[in-house]
Amino acid sequence: MNQVRVRSNLVFTIQQKLLRVLFVFSFGLILGFVAKYADTVSINADSKTILRFYTYGLSIIRDITTSLGIWVLIGTLLAARSRSPKAAALYVFIFFVGMLVAYYSYSSVLFGFFPKYYFFAWGVFALLSPICAYIIWYAGGNGWIAAFCSAPPIALLLINGDGFYYTHSLLQDFDLFLAILLFIVLPSNNMQRLRVLPFVVIMYFLCREYNLISMFFGGL
Repeated sequence: MNQVRVRSNLVFTIQQKLLRVLFVFSFGLILGFVAKYADTVSINADSKTILRFYTYGLSIIRDITTSLGIWVLIGTLLAARSRSPKAAALYVFIFFVGMLVAYYSYSSVLFGFFPKYYFFAWGVFALLSPICAYIIWYAGGNGWIAAFCSAPPIALLLINGDGFYYTHSLLQDFDLFLAILLFIVLPSNNMQRLRVLPFVVIMYFLCREYNLISMFFGGL
């Protein structure tokens, strides 16, 4: 697969590798904590102006972090910007482990509530994330294989956000924005973007036709 994308020739020491893993894990912990914290704060319309802006800001964060889109974006960029497909698999897995640990530990420690179904369901996706990350890493290369690897996260975000045309929901509009963002930054050049388009269209209509998003992500 070296003809699709050449791996970085950067060499890191053991200490540097451990620091990178620790940074990614900490990043996941922080985002998991922020996501759960934002989910527990209610909006009080009668509160003072500063506090009201604070709670409304948290509500926006809550809407974003409870959407699949932001996690698809972070996982995709983390994988694509890694130095090798193996590093992509490791970093994405570590990130989601950190995020899930912080998110559900918050519920368990502060509220004595541990939703086993959701934890194990998202745990399965975390276990599968290294495979996805390994494939997505090649999206940064050239050729039709790289274009195919770029298409799934873009198509997923488009499907997640196409309800905006009917609901005019800013949250779904945000997913459309993320899809456009990935389409711009994921392919390595304009020719690659042209190659990506037919794969995105095919995957989009297949997922819509067979309702694959609800099949795999329904109830989460």
